[in-house]
Amino acid sequence: MATMSDIAREAGVSLSTVSYALSGKRPISPATRERIQEAIDRLSYHPTASARALALNRSSLLAVAAPLRPGANGHVIMQFVRSMLGTAYERDVDILLVAGEDAEHTQRVIEEGKADALVVMDLSDGDPRTGFLRKLPKPVVLIGYPKRTYGLACVDFDFREAAALCVRELHGSGSRSIWMIRTPQEAGEPVFTYQRRSLEGFHDGLDDFGLTGQVVELPAAYPEVLQWARQSLLGPKAPDALFVHHEALLAPLGRALRDLGVEVPNALQVAAIAPQDVATDGPWQVSGTTLPIETIGATAVTMALDLVDDTDLAPSSQLLAPRFTHRETTR
Repeated sequence: MATMSDIAREAGVSLSTVSYALSGKRPISPATRERIQEAIDRLSYHPTASARALALNRSSLLAVAAPLRPGANGHVIMQFVRSMLGTAYERDVDILLVAGEDAEHTQRVIEEGKADALVVMDLSDGDPRTGFLRKLPKPVVLIGYPKRTYGLACVDFDFREAAALCVRELHGSGSRSIWMIRTPQEAGEPVFTYQRRSLEGFHDGLDDFGLTGQVVELPAAYPEVLQWARQSLLGPKAPDALFVHHEALLAPLGRALRDLGVEVPNALQVAAIAPQDVATDGPWQVSGTTLPIETIGATAVTMALDLVDDTDLAPSSQLLAPRFTHRETTR
């Protein structure tokens, strides 16, 4: 492997001249710079990561605080991570994964200069990490949309509008009794921003048409789903539509409705917020709004690295607008 000393000998210049040319710390004549570049090309020289970091005063690492909490959807989390890896690669930056729940370690990673910026996933309302995040010396981007951002950059899917849109589309297709199914929420557990916003959007949609509905918290286990469906979806007071914001529930719910002989969408319409692969890879093709994981992850990385590159750039917030897709579960 070629070294800077090899480059200096090949180009006929001093080692310090090569160092200045690579770091840009001192002006170098065009002719000398050209000789150094020709030597680099002939010897296939690649500066080490530590040399690049020293020259640029950067680590070329982007830290991503990913959740490890029980109940976190590992499939969705890895889709986010993959989308961020792709965008970071295009910007010649690597990803450093840190445990989102370990706030002390996350803080230390940034304060010690191990990463140039931080992306935080799985944000909750009143997140205890917000206090130190807004004081960090490097850019921070939140994936989530808290009630108060404290001047931090944020990006998320517009879950509130997505839920309201699902209700409007179900109503437009003839439904008048619409229930929401979501993840069980234990007392004292953090309320993640997407959970709050989708619930608000569900009520927004009902209010638009003067409808009433119920909110059901249901575990994604087939026996419990089947029992609930038998008790709630077969009688005279059964709803004629379900809005589901609980990706893991879609497959067992589809099985339960099929086993009970519920006709979807004629007797019961279903719309969901879900990643496209979840909505289309099951016992049915579920209508609804697609969670744009790749776009959210790519936007978060782009925002973070833009803030690194331009220190005068002000942090901003972005909500990605939803679109509704009719598939097999709506009329």
